[in-house]
Amino acid sequence: SSNSSQADIWEKMTPETSLLEQEIMSDIHARRESMLSIKTLTLRYAFSERDNELLLQYSIVMLYAIWEGFIQTACQTYVRELNKLELTIDTVCNPILVYHIESKFKQFKQYPTPENFKHKVSFFDKLNQFYKSNLVEIAPVVNTESNVGFKVLNRILKEFNLQTVPDYYPEPRTNYKLSTELKRLLDFRNDAAHGQNASIVKREDLDRAIKLVETLMDLVSERIKQGFIDETYLK
Repeated sequence: SSNSSQADIWEKMTPETSLLEQEIMSDIHARRESMLSIKTLTLRYAFSERDNELLLQYSIVMLYAIWEGFIQTACQTYVRELNKLELTIDTVCNPILVYHIESKFKQFKQYPTPENFKHKVSFFDKLNQFYKSNLVEIAPVVNTESNVGFKVLNRILKEFNLQTVPDYYPEPRTNYKLSTELKRLLDFRNDAAHGQNASIVKREDLDRAIKLVETLMDLVSERIKQGFIDETYLK
């Protein structure tokens, strides 16, 4: 039952889990406050119609910054807690190990050419030292590609061996698809950020985008917390 599963979660709670949850929830609270300020700005002040339209247009850019900033901060908080555990190459799960190695050794993504033999030797020397040390100090900065859409979000969650976000909310039968809503937010943001302003942002568009970001922050927070409780960072 749901009650017994909740009891199991509470049974597994540790001081570290509580601290992790508190930090992420505190960050979510601050971002909700910022979104509320953005949402009510035009209602609290007597802007002209033109200024009101301009503010709505660029509020989407601010909203996206809140969303991407949350992903960075939440991952950094999770990584900080993982690094306290002093995980090793032998104990950490493969997805995190791959993420860690690729973050530490960019050469895996751009291997030195034969002309750069010295770089190749240096690369293997550092790789050798890396495996000798055995300790995994996970890099705190994630690659958001400056465009945290649905695929990028789930790619980041997979890199940390966390449960991905399903493409609907809250029930499979509804027409509310997170991927569609997030693409809509990104399209508005990219349009405004590149100065094109081809799409006019309306009040309902802003409200809809805020609801989306609030939903996604909760879903990501749940997955980080559950992953830490279930120790999905281990092999």
